Amino acid sequence: MNAPELFELLARSTWRTIGRTHRKRIVFGEDAITSYNLDALSSPGVGVVVEDTRVNEATKGCDFELWAGSDTLGWSRYAVQAKKIRVRSGSYSKLNHMVGGRFQIDMLAAYASANRAAPLYCFYNHSSKPYRWNCNLPPELEQLGCSVTPLDVVRTALSTHGGRTFSWIHQQPETLPWRCLVHCPVFAQPTSPSPHLGWLPRDHYSHDRLPQSLRRLQETRSDQALVDAPDLYNRHIPLRPSWVAVIDFDRR
Repeated sequence: MNAPELFELLARSTWRTIGRTHRKRIVFGEDAITSYNLDALSSPGVGVVVEDTRVNEATKGCDFELWAGSDTLGWSRYAVQAKKIRVRSGSYSKLNHMVGGRFQIDMLAAYASANRAAPLYCFYNHSSKPYRWNCNLPPELEQLGCSVTPLDVVRTALSTHGGRTFSWIHQQPETLPWRCLVHCPVFAQPTSPSPHLGWLPRDHYSHDRLPQSLRRLQETRSDQALVDAPDLYNRHIPLRPSWVAVIDFDRR
């Protein structure tokens, strides 16, 4: 199974699991979904993923960082904050979460800017609410089980009446199935001439080569590769991701 296929499978699984646990009144939080999905991405032929257990709430710049690409095509770096839908209301109740007196969205913006990454939100969904399909592939509602959108869409949502909902977020043309990050040529090929509508220009988050610390991670598959990583993080800010994932298109 290649990366796009696995991203699609995890989106469907997330959609169905959220629906099923809602009906059965089983608690299934966003941290559990993130852990399960990222662990699944660390499979042979797809990628490598590690959790950095040293990161706590006060130093969490994002839930996970995703590097997708290859040394042939170049690399895209994404700083991602995850949010899970409340199925009954169709809303994201923790979208304006604060940590130690700081808004989480500002921490994500600071981390992404300092480390040349695109700041994104990843939404875990199951909903019967209206939405807009923005992918060029045929519509498949379950692919919105894991959807992504740029930080600026969320910032606008926070100041918009009814903006913190599945329908509002998924009416925005910037919001896409997360498989687009590893499947669509606009994202998977850093040489693509223009970004998707509403997304940052590619030079804000594209990198020619994978940092040496992440090359060590690919070889060792151990979080120790992140302990001393001056080539990976801006040392002037303490913010770090809880998870780091590397999806290498050349490693099949």
